[in-house]
Amino acid sequence: MDSKITFIKTSKGEDESKGITNYLSGDIKRTFYLIDNKSTVKELMKRAAPSLRESLEYMLQELVNGGFIQDKNKVASVANVAIPRDRRVGNVLKIRIGRDKRKAIPFAEGHISLQKI
Repeated sequence: MDSKITFIKTSKGEDESKGITNYLSGDIKRTFYLIDNKSTVKELMKRAAPSLRESLEYMLQELVNGGFIQDKNKVASVANVAIPRDRRVGNVLKIRIGRDKRKAIPFAEGHISLQKI
């Protein structure tokens, strides 16, 4: 691993550091808390506890693979995802109750009909 790489936390990593999620434990969590979004790997090696230094590069790679951190210079772009029309916000589907569409009544949310179908 290049010692000049600067790692930043991803949104998944931010959730982990705020305590919203709890996926990490042990030494890998200690390694994760070294990430401050501005220190290089070389600086992290200096700050890490002696017991972490031997496996620091391995644990940083595990954090990258897990999606908790990423290289600051290689920030992934977010892909645009097409959303089907019926799932867009504000598009209300009209659900009708009854066998025959001409005689069916519109279904009102929160309204339970005892009408025989």
